[in-house]
Amino acid sequence: MDAEKFTLKFDKRVAAVPCLELVAFSFGVPADGAGFARFLRVFCEAFGDRLSVYRTGDMKRFRPFDPQALEGPRHWFSDPALLATKVLGFEAHAGATARDIAAPALDISLMGNFEPQRYVFRMILPVESGDSPDQVVRLAQDALAEFPLASGYCGYSLLWDRDPSVDQAICDWAAPLLRRHPGLGYGKPLSIANASEMGLAVVSWLTLLGPGLTAALGGGEALAQNAPAEVSVLPLSPGGAMLRAGEAPALGDVNRRDPLPVYHAVGRMVAPVVAPDDALDEVAVDGMQGDDAYEWFRRFFV
Repeated sequence: MDAEKFTLKFDKRVAAVPCLELVAFSFGVPADGAGFARFLRVFCEAFGDRLSVYRTGDMKRFRPFDPQALEGPRHWFSDPALLATKVLGFEAHAGATARDIAAPALDISLMGNFEPQRYVFRMILPVESGDSPDQVVRLAQDALAEFPLASGYCGYSLLWDRDPSVDQAICDWAAPLLRRHPGLGYGKPLSIANASEMGLAVVSWLTLLGPGLTAALGGGEALAQNAPAEVSVLPLSPGGAMLRAGEAPALGDVNRRDPLPVYHAVGRMVAPVVAPDDALDEVAVDGMQGDDAYEWFRRFFV
């Protein structure tokens, strides 16, 4: 990947960078938060020593990262009653300053006041992680081994500064990149949460199916038996499956007639459990208008 092509700077400040993201959605109050805690622990064991700044949802500004900052999320995950009622958030990244964006990063959104409750976990890996795809697969399997997964995905994406003063400008810059490179994900998974509660909403290099979706598709063994040669079906505990579209993540390029056919193959495999049109229609892709957003979001489902 030409990382500079996917990097945006305002003067010398880095406002957006390419990354490899692992996103997991969960709905309803878990029996306990052990799966959430494991996701956090696996990320921190791999990348925690590189984090530099963090903030929780009730903090207006980032603060220097300290391992003690993780006590907040750990407390949340140990209290199902808290998870069931509160809106909580945690984000951290490895930038030299709060507004100088860099991966690795972590973004957790817990929306306990919804019905059902919505939990969105995003692990943002350095973009060069895509050069070691087997390690990424093992990381995903480890992080999700106890996670109460509904669905999720892993592939190339963008990490950017969410400050309202620059967010729209970044989205306007990113939209043409998304339209040209179908393997580049939309870096706002929170906006996809509602649609994901209704079914599978995203296909990527790794498409993650929780036990409900896996069972609806006939189970992991049936998926493996019917998968095209270029798609691997891997176990994902507890009771889920991971669909791996090719050896490594890819960007594709519609200008060079590479629409990522292997990702489309996964889209056909999961067609019976894709979220309905009315749910997908509610997902806005900032920077895109009208048919562009409609067609881009369904790019692997047709």
